[in-house]
Amino acid sequence: MFAGLPGIGVGTLFYVLIAVWMPIRELPAVVLGRSSWARWRVIGTQFVFACGIVASVAFADRVVAWMLGAGSPRDVGPARWLNDQLGLHAPKSILAAPVTASLILLAGILVTVEVVSLIRTFGGGRPRQAAPLAPGNESVLDGN
Repeated sequence: MFAGLPGIGVGTLFYVLIAVWMPIRELPAVVLGRSSWARWRVIGTQFVFACGIVASVAFADRVVAWMLGAGSPRDVGPARWLNDQLGLHAPKSILAAPVTASLILLAGILVTVEVVSLIRTFGGGRPRQAAPLAPGNESVLDGN
């Protein structure tokens, strides 16, 4: 296990991918006339943040490579098993292996969540029932 580099973890990767996906996801709402300027303002803000994250990680990658004398990722890569193939495709990147490791981990998490969801939906599992309300709390359901 190694200490992570800021900006290349699973959470940041998920955020960037979702922020880049937001404009594409909003296009059907534009076609159907359900989009608004307020929604596009949020989408634009998130998209700019995501681009800033990508730019700062790319800049940090170049600075670290420069500081290390442009050494190969094999010299400092925490995920050496990824570096063999990635070194051929991205020889000047220090962060190729950690970013790829984050992509693989994120894909594994998303696939696991979807499989569990499908099993719960179609697996004939017992549906969840709401816990009974304590006496005197029935007004919660009435909206009072």
